Amino acid sequence: MRIKFFLLILLQILILAGMIGYRHYWVETGEKIMLRVSPVDPRDLFRGDYVHLAYEISSLDLDRLSVKEVFRPKEKVYVILEKEPDDTWKAAGIAKSLPSGKKFIQGMVEFEKKDSSRWEITLKDDLGNLHHLSPRWWSEMHPGGRVTFCLDRRGRVTSFAKEEPSRKDPCRGGPSLTGVIADIKATPFRLLQVEYGIESFFVQEGKGRDIESGRAGQDLKVEAVLRKDGKAMLKSLWVDGKAFQ
Repeated sequence: MRIKFFLLILLQILILAGMIGYRHYWVETGEKIMLRVSPVDPRDLFRGDYVHLAYEISSLDLDRLSVKEVFRPKEKVYVILEKEPDDTWKAAGIAKSLPSGKKFIQGMVEFEKKDSSRWEITLKDDLGNLHHLSPRWWSEMHPGGRVTFCLDRRGRVTSFAKEEPSRKDPCRGGPSLTGVIADIKATPFRLLQVEYGIESFFVQEGKGRDIESGRAGQDLKVEAVLRKDGKAMLKSLWVDGKAFQ
């Protein structure tokens, strides 16, 4: 019995060592890319000891990508990537089979929504300037209502709130715009939601506070490592230019 016990412990150690070794090999030999995290409401960033991540390539506008195929939940897909001027990568297409001669990341379809809405909000600030904003969602607010939009450092909407006297700084010190809604436009489109297996980042003890302090700026990026089949592994999280591994 004692021999079996030690053999079982040895087997577990070998499996763990193999997993660590394979991860190290993947990181050292894979291709590294930078992905932008989708605008995040600071109140929705943490999930216990993990940072919850959604990427700009997680929600795909099939109409803008000129994709006609229909997709099923749990279906494997390959999102074709295109490099941006800031060295991050964006979605440029999607395929159901391995693309040839193109950079891509492998994902799995969560769902396809045929009646999603692309929102364009025109906001008139207190100085009379007009701002055109594109939130990812919209609630029951109408032209004439006052609203505060929370922004990231690229000017993208992370969240918004109806202006109320009792509400204190809904953007928690981050960039914001407040004014009256001048116009609302909704354009229907086909949305494909894709997950890549890198949606959670474990926060090491003592580092959570540093990550949390960078939330107001919302300059969040991830360094991922790709295998030849496009499968990704999360290497590091970048918050306002600072890397966490």
